[in-house]
Amino acid sequence: MNESAHHTNSTAVACAGRRSAGVVGRRGLGWFFGLWATLSLLQIGTNDAQAAQSTPPVEAAGTYYIQPLGEVDRRHADFACLVVREVFHLRCMVLRPRPLPRTALDPERNQYDADRLVDGLFAHLPTDGVGLMGLTNGDLFDRNRTRFVFGLASLVDRVGVVSLARFRSTWWGEDRDLVVFHDRLYKVLVHEIGHTLGLEHCPKASCAMRDDGTLADLDASPRRFCTSCAEGARRGALDHPGSPRWHYLRGHAHLHRGQFAQAVFHFQLAAELAPEDARMVNDLGVAHLRRGDRGRALWWFREAQRLDPTLAAAGYNEGLVFLEVGDAAEAKAAFERALVVDPRSAHAHRQLGLLYHEAYGDAGKALLHFQAYLDGHGDDLAIEERVRLIKGGGQGTR
Repeated sequence: MNESAHHTNSTAVACAGRRSAGVVGRRGLGWFFGLWATLSLLQIGTNDAQAAQSTPPVEAAGTYYIQPLGEVDRRHADFACLVVREVFHLRCMVLRPRPLPRTALDPERNQYDADRLVDGLFAHLPTDGVGLMGLTNGDLFDRNRTRFVFGLASLVDRVGVVSLARFRSTWWGEDRDLVVFHDRLYKVLVHEIGHTLGLEHCPKASCAMRDDGTLADLDASPRRFCTSCAEGARRGALDHPGSPRWHYLRGHAHLHRGQFAQAVFHFQLAAELAPEDARMVNDLGVAHLRRGDRGRALWWFREAQRLDPTLAAAGYNEGLVFLEVGDAAEAKAAFERALVVDPRSAHAHRQLGLLYHEAYGDAGKALLHFQAYLDGHGDDLAIEERVRLIKGGGQGTR
């Protein structure tokens, strides 16, 4: 029987993919959903220095870092730090250059895989780092696109990378124009640094966080945040190293990489710093379960439910613990409690359908839950096949 568990952040679960569709990219929480589908789907709770609607001053306890990758003009790195200070009101420091990793180079495209660079940069984020932005002259691509990206950033890892290559007019066969170069660099830095501070793409055409898909879009893009995104960036800058949310995001970054001990460490600190936050407590349970510690996982899932009885994800995850130990009755009871809290919980319907079909041999109840799951979730070929078998008079695979 396949297991599935979920994230407490409902927005994250709703996201379909890991990156945005535009030339200026971001990686968000949404990819946790796809990650768990491979084994167990646990529910787990970006003159020139004038501000792009600069965020209000914040009392930041950390530093934002600029990481040159390969040969990068120091003036460009200093310009990036100027943007950080003037727009986001954060301390900024330029790190010693690192070589561009050859493992990220696609020799056929002669471009660097932006995802690989972001993953590598995460390991070099200093312990007092609010965020880190890589700068490179290498041309970048995203695995999900056929051409190129100006930059890519992670909302969870708090790191990103920006390529200077295509900001130059000479790249496009035009005369050298430093004003255009700095304007493009400024806009993409504001956008990508915004992503590392937790900002999603903005639907407002007048906002710097809009999703620009072409060079023409970028040149026409505004330099300022809308009021909402400016406030979001201010809040993101307050998630300084040592804060509960900083540890929470670090926990998820390690969880995504399969580094479960480190994930437990950061989730534990987040839960200790914010002991009434049921989402953080639930996700600590997720990390324990991924590490194989069912006892501690169960304790934290139940604690999350005590803190917030409306958190259906914690009840669902409790059911997964019992599935792993083969206790069908306790698993069924937990999934049913999750449905009382949230009748729209598609994955709880899926698990109950599987339990009724396989453990209890009750095709009628299985069919009801499978249909509720498909209505709420959409396509699932394996479940659709079970529904066809039940309706056809067969019982399907046991």
